[in-house]
Amino acid sequence: MAMGAVKGQGATLQVAMVCLDELVPEECRYRRLDRLVDWSFVREAAGSYYADDVGRPSIDPIVLVKLMVVAALEGIGSTRELCRVASLRLDWRRFLGYGFHERLPVHQTLSHAQTRRFVDGALFERLFLCSLDLCKQHGLVEGSQLSVDGFHAEANAALASLRASLALVAFEERGEEETAEPGPPPRSGPPQLSLAEPRSGRTPKRRSSNQTSVSRTDPDAKLRGKPGQRPHLVYRGQVAVDPKARCVVACLGEEADGYEGDGLDPILDRARFACPELASVGADSGFAAERVWRDVERRGLVA
Repeated sequence: MAMGAVKGQGATLQVAMVCLDELVPEECRYRRLDRLVDWSFVREAAGSYYADDVGRPSIDPIVLVKLMVVAALEGIGSTRELCRVASLRLDWRRFLGYGFHERLPVHQTLSHAQTRRFVDGALFERLFLCSLDLCKQHGLVEGSQLSVDGFHAEANAALASLRASLALVAFEERGEEETAEPGPPPRSGPPQLSLAEPRSGRTPKRRSSNQTSVSRTDPDAKLRGKPGQRPHLVYRGQVAVDPKARCVVACLGEEADGYEGDGLDPILDRARFACPELASVGADSGFAAERVWRDVERRGLVA
């Protein structure tokens, strides 16, 4: 067999007529997704966020939502990385409806849509319900049993942003049977701060907590950490999953403070529309509290 022709960079500079649709295989999952989903409902749901024939044309909201779907399917958490890889992947370009000569949206546009334009979350709530309805139409949701669990999501804040909180600490008032010690009468007006007594020896290490510290960049983030591990600033998410095809039927985002089991009641409120024949719910021991059992029993469910 004769040796083939030498390949070099010159071949990559040739101009050729190619079709992007032919370069993406038929079994590509983004092709299958396009066949299953009619994306026109995204434009209808996002219509209220755009002006009518005012200003320069904006990026199609379907493109923005598809980019978020791609990020979730590919496990990409950075918008910069998402836009960089999208410019290289042919299957993504076809999924977004962009040709070779067209420039993809920049990461600032996607970040603005997530944090400013759609910040109220109503659009994502409608998109989630439409996706869940598609799952029900295709028989992926059985609806009689749910599994619920919580997780922590990393907040966009560093431990270095923690500062001492100057909120007043509540105290218990004396009972009537207790006699008050003699002393000067209480002064009216704002509380007075006094200087600390002089201290000798080494300065003790201070430990931050949700009661004493707050993040300057994200005040709603809370400190959480497992024993032996460094704490993180996080939020808490709750999800309810139908076990037939592992479809998420309800979700809830909240501050990572208080008791985890208190999120079960609002999760069941959200899931009742997708699972009207719900009969039982399962969760781990982190949800096992008396008030949680009573709330589930009040709904007529088996816990």
